[in-house]
Amino acid sequence: MLQIALGIAIGFHSLYWLSFLPPYWWYMTAIIVSLVIFYYCKNHFLFWFSISAFLAVLCAEQYLKKVEDIPLNRTNLIINVRISAVINENIPISNIEVEVVDNYFHSSPDIPVLNSSHKLLLIWPDAPTLKQGQIWRLPVKLSRIVGRVNQAGFDAEQYAVSRNIHGKAVVRHRLSSLPLLLPSRITWRQLFYDKALSYVENMPNKAYLLALAFGDRSGLTKVDWLHLRDSGTAHLLAISGLHIALAMLLGWQIGRKCKLFLPQKSYFIWLPMLTGLCIAFSYAWLSSFTTPTIRALIMCLFLGILKTTGVYWRHWQLLLAALALSLFIEPFTIYSASFWLSFYAVGVLILFTLGQRYFAGAKGGDNRFSNKSIKTSLLQLLKIQIWLLVLMLPIQWLWFGGVSLVAPIANAVAVPIVSIVTVPLVLLALITLWFPPVSSLLWQCADWSLIPIIEGIQWLEGAWYPLSVNLTPLLWGAIVIFVALILLPLSSFKWLYSSVVVITLCWLIKEPEKPHWKMLVLDVGHGLAVLIIKNDKAVLYDTGNRWEDRAVAETTILPILAQLGIKKLDYLIISHDDSDHAGGKTIIIEKLSPQYKYSSNFEKGYLPCQKDQKWYWQGLTFTVQWPLQRVYHARNPHSCVIHVQASNLQGPSVLLTGDIDAIAELMMLKNVPTLDADILLVPHHGSKTSSTHTFIDTINPSLAIVSTSFYNTWNLPAKSIKARYQKRGIEWLSTGKSGQVSVTINDQNYQVITERKRPATQWYRPNWL
Repeated sequence: MLQIALGIAIGFHSLYWLSFLPPYWWYMTAIIVSLVIFYYCKNHFLFWFSISAFLAVLCAEQYLKKVEDIPLNRTNLIINVRISAVINENIPISNIEVEVVDNYFHSSPDIPVLNSSHKLLLIWPDAPTLKQGQIWRLPVKLSRIVGRVNQAGFDAEQYAVSRNIHGKAVVRHRLSSLPLLLPSRITWRQLFYDKALSYVENMPNKAYLLALAFGDRSGLTKVDWLHLRDSGTAHLLAISGLHIALAMLLGWQIGRKCKLFLPQKSYFIWLPMLTGLCIAFSYAWLSSFTTPTIRALIMCLFLGILKTTGVYWRHWQLLLAALALSLFIEPFTIYSASFWLSFYAVGVLILFTLGQRYFAGAKGGDNRFSNKSIKTSLLQLLKIQIWLLVLMLPIQWLWFGGVSLVAPIANAVAVPIVSIVTVPLVLLALITLWFPPVSSLLWQCADWSLIPIIEGIQWLEGAWYPLSVNLTPLLWGAIVIFVALILLPLSSFKWLYSSVVVITLCWLIKEPEKPHWKMLVLDVGHGLAVLIIKNDKAVLYDTGNRWEDRAVAETTILPILAQLGIKKLDYLIISHDDSDHAGGKTIIIEKLSPQYKYSSNFEKGYLPCQKDQKWYWQGLTFTVQWPLQRVYHARNPHSCVIHVQASNLQGPSVLLTGDIDAIAELMMLKNVPTLDADILLVPHHGSKTSSTHTFIDTINPSLAIVSTSFYNTWNLPAKSIKARYQKRGIEWLSTGKSGQVSVTINDQNYQVITERKRPATQWYRPNWL
């Protein structure tokens, strides 16, 4: 069984490391070879690994085929869609996951017919009241999902794969008779949700109650998420594996009590397991079967069968079997953080249990932890939280870029309250939904039970510690030492730990200044954000766009700087006032406290970014070439143009141009006729209003980088402008097609890396880009 489960788990995991999907004959060959090996060596692992890897690739092929059914270019059509998520009628929502029912009408016979196997992310501004299960006829602009690809930050393409979403549809409001609600049936889950909402609507912690009851976190604000992240308690306040286990336990106890009043028949021994699974399954159904709940359900099923039949499995066997079956059910869950957090956390708990048994055996069977006193239980819980904090550092860093330093204490307090008080109250409230007096009282008690937790985590704001790439060796070193201290006592291995301390101190000695510097042109969609980095310090040129509910600064710039270990900016330069360039400046100033701020605008707290301004930073010279003077409302022609080069004038130079137009280009060259640069940031996102022949010929770059999105209203960059550069033999890169562009510059030359062409690029990246 071990070989089978391990082969299945690793086989499906192999999909995570593929940059392309191999042809089927590779797997057919592997399966035949594994069969021969199985025949002679009785090795199950290779056979099940080959089968699972083949199934994973088949699923990936099917996904890509469905993506290819979506038009490459944005296309107007009318489709019928079914709402697939529960909706809180009190919260405005514009992004909704839907299932396509069918094409109602489309204008081109070349568009493939969509069906119920296609899932879309529906963008519906000012949507009416929606309910899960409703079918709507909608006029939409349909397109594939092309996300912003950077070295850190939100990845829309990976998110789409993890949710099995194939495209994006934006609702158009141009047809008088549409959108139209078609005859349909609202789901039972939505009815349960609406009934529960009527009870908790006026309760202060209603968002947390709905998250615990239905896994719906739409009611949580940014401040709520900040508190949950900083305290390390986000996993508690939603339907998690722990809560499914509690539901199973509650059902098991109910089944045991009922069995006492039934005849002593052999088939009634299954009653506790069945009642437990029914309640656990119902609770998981309310959460729409998220990854942690599926894992917990599978483990509950196995545990129930083992407990009832008296068969013994080791903890890790149970976890491995659940892992294999979870991946068989949904292979793409490997691309979600919840999958890794769920299974990794259970693995840490199993390791903790084995460690406690090891020490109990080493002490002659004197198990100190058999004491059931409250003090000992709390001590045990605190130890578990410390284990989770240390051993889950890699997962926390990979997915969230940091760790909560107070998570052990916060969870030591919150876990007992939520597990023993809140979740049982929520379960009972759900069971009694159609008994208003009882359900209302239970919801109220559950709300009161959350007050100390919600109030407490507000005091922990700021306890989040971001982990940079530079700390990776220390991260793994801390884990190795933590495990070593358990298995290799300090008193017996002083020499080993002394050596580790010496090596660590040598590693921490400050590195010499790096001769090279980097320019990162971030993929921020239609907008601009450029980071110049040297010696772990940074200058930011523009901050990208901002919308009502989010900003590029939050989703892209801050995560990248956190990954690099940069917590403060030396310089912030705002080229001009347009939102796609200056939208995130307030957030950047608040979070990164730049030492110097430059702008071509008359703005309090900003230094003038105008011609002849010059400053030196980390061996680089920043020279402002335009505008001639500051203005009160800086627009495209007033963009701050900066020339950057090593102070010794050795090596390639960079010209940052903002959104200057043709007139600004010519006037700037009139004042600086000898201006040139090796790397040029294409003015105004490649618009026809810029990049004149004179400008390109004078600057004479070898590399031109344009910052824009693949889908944009203005169809930028213009094809004629791109051709104008390429005709002169200038290398052309667009963030819309290449993702983040990273240029490493030294005294001789430069090296370019684009995120979409990295060796570790995933198979689901659009190869047509």
